[in-house]
Amino acid sequence: KPSPIRGTTFLLFPRYVARALQHVFDDHGRPDVINVQDAYAYHVMKATRGSRIPVVITQQWTGFLRRSLSMFDVRRFRWAFSRAACVLAVNRYAEKDYQHYKLNARVHWVPNTIDTTVFYPAPQSAAEPALLHASGLDPKKRFPDILQAFAIVHRQRPDAVLHVAGSKHSSVMRLAERALPRGSYRFHGFLSKPKLADLMRSSRGFIFPSSAETFGCVLIEAMACGCPVLTTRVGGIPAVVRDGDGLFVEVGDVERIADGMLQLLDQSHSLDMQRIGEQTRERFSREAVGRILHAEHLAAVEETGTC
Repeated sequence: KPSPIRGTTFLLFPRYVARALQHVFDDHGRPDVINVQDAYAYHVMKATRGSRIPVVITQQWTGFLRRSLSMFDVRRFRWAFSRAACVLAVNRYAEKDYQHYKLNARVHWVPNTIDTTVFYPAPQSAAEPALLHASGLDPKKRFPDILQAFAIVHRQRPDAVLHVAGSKHSSVMRLAERALPRGSYRFHGFLSKPKLADLMRSSRGFIFPSSAETFGCVLIEAMACGCPVLTTRVGGIPAVVRDGDGLFVEVGDVERIADGMLQLLDQSHSLDMQRIGEQTRERFSREAVGRILHAEHLAAVEETGTC
């Protein structure tokens, strides 16, 4: 909770973490392993120092990929990584980012997961000529590129509609108003997972030309729904959307994005969505990822000999 003294929450945060951990230990007993995410690892490991409880770090932050860590960040991550039982990165290629900062750790890839009871294919292919983008619409998602490309597409396919799930900030909506004809796009705001899945099943393609991604959960959600994806080969995306699983463009290549959009709308992309959907649900189901996660936790415990 925030400190009652303005501007001191950051200073008191380590104490809050230690207190919270002690409550957990008192209520549930001493854990065999602690799994903690990203920058929280430093505070948790400081609070449990001397306990010999192995700590596994889950790393999802794009700061490593974008090379945006401060020296303060680097020092803390270096201390935590060197003492962690292992680092579970959602970006399969994260080790090169860690090497950039001279961070040493045992690194394994553990992908994000999907709920296959929510993300599953429609009984028949989408009838409406619609495309979908879903994100928080921050700069790395390259939403202006999507608008420019769809403006090109709409001149050839005036029946096409662009659905946007995510932020409804006035600046983003004004951008769409300037780029596209009224009625050719729809902003839905943030959606629940079931509603997002319904929109994926009713769309002919998912557009995600991001410039930086450690994983891209919405990509596996779309593929699991049988919705073909158009994306970029940045960060961890190539491990998620393999060759033959989607259409790829270079970051910022608006003309190629437009060409890909037309392929998706015309359904001339030749992607085998039945195979792609089945393999996506197998690779990233909760059961599949749960087995990997359990094995890593067990290895951490056995290596430290604390159980």
